[in-house]
Amino acid sequence: MGTFGTTGIAAELERFDLMRKGVDSALEKTVEAGGKALAKHLQDAAPVLKGNRKGIKPGALKKSIKAGKVTYNAADGYHTDVGPVGKDHGEALAKIGNILEYGRSAQTRDPGRDISAMPAKAWFVPAVKQATQEVNQVMKRTFEEAQRHG
Repeated sequence: MGTFGTTGIAAELERFDLMRKGVDSALEKTVEAGGKALAKHLQDAAPVLKGNRKGIKPGALKKSIKAGKVTYNAADGYHTDVGPVGKDHGEALAKIGNILEYGRSAQTRDPGRDISAMPAKAWFVPAVKQATQEVNQVMKRTFEEAQRHG
């Protein structure tokens, strides 16, 4: 009967583990860079409305657009949320951005306020479409750079 023996496998397994950790780090950096690049495009595209409401802050939506913290889960991998955060006059800036993107019908009513119809002023979806190629290039460069420098 023959015997089978292995030597040196522990070192190989350790090397693979280090490579995996390097990829995880590179992926985090990649998603972070892509999120920041997309946030910049969205900031550039966000409308700045000068309203006649008392205390309105022109540019609040534009200033609120951020890339969130990079997180990981088994279902989605590494990801970040990019979009408006915070509130202006008690309204979520994400809601304001959505209303600007898709408009508002005349039937929309808010208790105590008369809200008129507002046509859509698409800015978010067109900005994402326009940014896709550049964001992908930024992510590719970032990943390759992270892999080179471990």
